[in-house]
Parts: sequence; structure tokens; C-alpha cells
Amino acid sequence: MRDETGWGHILMLQDVRVLEISAPETMMAGRTLADLGADVVVVEPPGGAAARRMEPFLNGIPGIERSLTWHAMNRNKRAITLDLNSADGRALGASLARNFDAIIETAAPGDRTPFEKIDIPGTVVRCTISAFARFGPKSDYLATDPLVMASSGAPSMTGDSDRPPLFHSVPQSIMEAGSEAAIAVLAGIVARDRGAAGQRTEVSARIAAMVSALGLPTVIGSGNHEPKRCETTIAGVRVPAIFECADGYVLVTVPAFGPAFGPMTQRLAKWAAEEGHLAREIAEVDWITFPQDLAKKTSTPDQLRGLVEGVASLCRGKTKSELGVAARKLGLLAAPVMDMRDIAESRQYRERGLWNSVQITPDGGGIDVPARFAQFSNFSIETKRPAPSLSQHTAEILREYANVSPIELQALFVHGVI
Repeated sequence: MRDETGWGHILMLQDVRVLEISAPETMMAGRTLADLGADVVVVEPPGGAAARRMEPFLNGIPGIERSLTWHAMNRNKRAITLDLNSADGRALGASLARNFDAIIETAAPGDRTPFEKIDIPGTVVRCTISAFARFGPKSDYLATDPLVMASSGAPSMTGDSDRPPLFHSVPQSIMEAGSEAAIAVLAGIVARDRGAAGQRTEVSARIAAMVSALGLPTVIGSGNHEPKRCETTIAGVRVPAIFECADGYVLVTVPAFGPAFGPMTQRLAKWAAEEGHLAREIAEVDWITFPQDLAKKTSTPDQLRGLVEGVASLCRGKTKSELGVAARKLGLLAAPVMDMRDIAESRQYRERGLWNSVQITPDGGGIDVPARFAQFSNFSIETKRPAPSLSQHTAEILREYANVSPIELQALFVHGVI
């Protein structure tokens, strides 16, 4: 993991080999390790991994090589096809396992894993991801992402209190589980390199997703009251954090009080009044001392309600860009809520080199993808190769690690093993 000069020149994972038995839950773990330099080999069934059929697709046209989810989550990996349900496939799987440092897999309900009946050397770190704890009361659930996320408690903290909770627009639980699995694999490799046997680690997607809930299940499980959704109410006036604007939404901190932040509210109120969205007398309220004045009844909740309504009216007539410019000019706590188009078109992100162009189809069709998930001072994450096409590296990997001859490769292909 490091060279002779110490921690200053990190080699990352260039000497680590990882076998990933492809499933939606394993993709983030494999990609994180691959981005950090590990040689990650994805094992798919001959018909292709399930993730190759995950939306969205390039130009909206489905195809085994057109899943943008697959391409986003499998770059920097190599891939083979192998039927692990066949005797020949399991034999080849055992041969491969002897040459790898770690295996990442998933467990189906009933504690079944692809490598359950394959002899794995004791030095191999093995990480198994399941939706719920493999031996808990929900271990046999056929889980979906909404079910796992709901069980984590995270959705109960999202959205407005007068409507149902908000769920993520992408399968979030598999991202949480994959990230935790990458950490588990690294911890197992460190322990092994210090003289321990290969570790057997397990990751529950539900427990991993609890991180997003900020400990909510623990709070409730300890007998405490269930917290309310994150929203502010002052003197009976509901104060939103996000306001609708002409082309989307904007995050505005209103009101802010006290000598440090109150002047920002004062400037915001003055701007809203100048634009004709707020009565002048409300703009002239002393928002620095408003909480104390409210307690002394020299200020009223109606003044606060008027400020919120005025800011909402102001935002509705402005674009995200206009609000952003005003926030910088006036020194306001405001920022646009960026959608994926905003992120893709951001000049700042472009100029900082946070995007790479990756070819997806043989005819040159491609997309821009985020260049890296982290920036290091002494290691650069690069997109060395796009996500592999189906069975792209089967021949070279089986020759390299299992000594399979060209004639044997043909036989394996004819009989549907690869």
C-alpha cells in the first residue's frame, strides 16, 4: 500500500486484485477500488449482468451495451462471462479465486451466494452484500430499493411534513452498501497483510443506508421520540428552506437573526422591497433583534409571515442564475438547487476538469462522466478504460489466471459456460 519513503508517496491499490461477482449492489464497491488502482474483474453470467438492463439508456434506446448506469459504475474494470451455476463454471471460479486478493458478492434470500459451493483459499478477503442482515428477521425478504431505504428511516426525514416522504431518484441503497463494502474490503486486506487470515465481511444495505438517516433508527430504538422532519417553524410561521424560482428551485436561508447573520436578512428584505415583492414597513423591521422583539411583543409573527411570502414572490420571478448573482453581490445565504443539467453545464466544473468524455458505442456514441470521486495530492484518479463490453476480457483473463487454451475457450463458449 505504500513505498519505502513512507506515507508521502501512496501507491494506492495497484497490487490488489478484486473479483467482483456483478450485481447492482456490488458495482459501487468495485468501481471505488478500481478508481484507486485495483485490478477489478467483473464476473457476469453469459447473458450479461442485471445492471446492463438498468435505466437510463444512451439516447433512450435500450440495449445490452447502452445502460448509462452500467457505464457509470463499471469504468476501470475488466469483465468476463462465466456461468457459476455449472460445474465447469464453478471449477473455473475456484481457479480464479486463487489468484485474487478479494471477492465481492451478494447474498440472495436464504443465504445463497454465488461462491457458496466454491472452495476459496483462506487468504482471500470475502465481502458479501445483502439487503438486510443475513441472519436477521428480514433475511428472506425479496427487497427493493424503496423497501430497503424505508427500513433505514432516511425517507421519514425528507420532504415537507404535509405530504409523503421523498425517495431518491436513483437506487440509493445499493450506493450506500457498495461504499461500505469497499471500506470492508480494504479493512480486510490490511488485516490480512498484517498476518491475519482472509476476513469474511458482511454488509447490510439497510444498515449502510442508516447513515443517511443520521441515526434515526437508533434514536427511536433507544426509546426516544421520533424526530420531526427538518423544517423550521417560528412563532407558528412555517419557514421553508427551499423556494421555487423561474427555472427550478433555490435554497435561501430566511430568516437569519443576530449580529452575525441578521444583516443578511436585512439586505434580503430590502432587495425584495425594492423589487416590489415586500411592503416597505416589513423591510424596515430590525431582523437582527427580531427574536427578542418577538418575545417582547414589539414585533409580530405577521411580520415574519410577510417576509417569507415576499421572499417567495421574489424568487418566483428570478432564475437560478439571477438569484446566484444577487446572492454574491448582496452577501446572502442563497444558492441554486442544481439539477443534473445544471451540473453538466457548470463552467466551474468544466474548467476544473471534473468531467471526462467516455465512448460507449462502437460508432462513437458517448457521454461525459464525472472524472473522480475524490481529489488526492499524491494520487490521481483517472478513467483508464470505459466500462467493459459483454465478455470483453474473458479470453485474456481465463488464459492469465486459469491457463485455459483457445480450444477449451471455444468448448466453454459452445456449451454456454462463458
